[in-house]
Amino acid sequence: MSALPPRRALALGAALLGGAALLTPLGIASLRRSGAERVEPPAAGPVAPASAAAALADAGELPLDDGGASLLADAGAGPWDGGDAGAAPFEKPVWSAASRAATYGALSSDACDREMKRRGIPHAPAARGAPLVDRPVRLTGALHGVTFRGDGVAKPRSTSPFDIADCRLVLALDDLAAFLATRGIAEVVHVSMHRPAPAGAVAPKKKKAQAKPQASKKAPKGAGKAAKPGGRPPKKPAPAPARPSQHALGLAIDVAALVKADGTRLEVKADWHGAIGAPPCGPGSEPKEPTPQAIELREIICAVHASGLFNVVLTPNANEAHADHFHFDIKRDAHYFLLE
Repeated sequence: MSALPPRRALALGAALLGGAALLTPLGIASLRRSGAERVEPPAAGPVAPASAAAALADAGELPLDDGGASLLADAGAGPWDGGDAGAAPFEKPVWSAASRAATYGALSSDACDREMKRRGIPHAPAARGAPLVDRPVRLTGALHGVTFRGDGVAKPRSTSPFDIADCRLVLALDDLAAFLATRGIAEVVHVSMHRPAPAGAVAPKKKKAQAKPQASKKAPKGAGKAAKPGGRPPKKPAPAPARPSQHALGLAIDVAALVKADGTRLEVKADWHGAIGAPPCGPGSEPKEPTPQAIELREIICAVHASGLFNVVLTPNANEAHADHFHFDIKRDAHYFLLE
């Protein structure tokens, strides 16, 4: 098998920003899902302090001129140890405020727009169909020679809500395309990007610092007292609004296949050959059938995850709901990376 060039300690703060972001170890926790695409974060752990990335993100001054190709080209190592003595061990990414997922997630809408225009990404505003997406757009052309084509519910360059993406996801897809082009990929076939949220769901708001309670305020009359016999029971608090998935926010894409320039097709459902619960990368990630397609898909997945381009990467090894696609997403408030 062919192995991607090894890359030791992933330190995007130094590589991209020349900064001194402190990298901390990452603990990967299992997923909890209330729906097919619901992803809960791992248990809280130490978080790297904010670096110059936040200031650059707000200013729209992103030192990302390589389009992601160099970032991803060296990010992955051998997707599994064994079968190739020359394959380097897989290294998990460590969350940093300077990672691409964090940098893109921290962008303001205006800064995101400026970065798309600076890169010359072909796109058009999506005026309708995605009310929870902060800056909805549609791709109108190829990225680095790679076309993103909807299949099934998503139709290419249509009015379907399923091919809408938040501009932050589009920046990540631009980097992804630059990397895929180096592997001869000419087309990404996706099931959907945006998916409408369930009724009642609301977009998350940025957390604000809580004000200190004022000592002068008195407790409400009757607070803490039990209800009188025969009296009306106290009103139950209104249920919290449903939390939308990353698809509803336009920050996720489900990739079903990758098509090479020569017509070779890498189908996730047919070519992955994994097992639910098995790691996609590293020890124990060997495909049940080590076909060239299965090995190449793992090389791609492991490189993408190791690069820190997306917060979450899910494969068919995650569960039945992902049997036919890879799920990539950015979480704007996440301080972790997850691979299943």
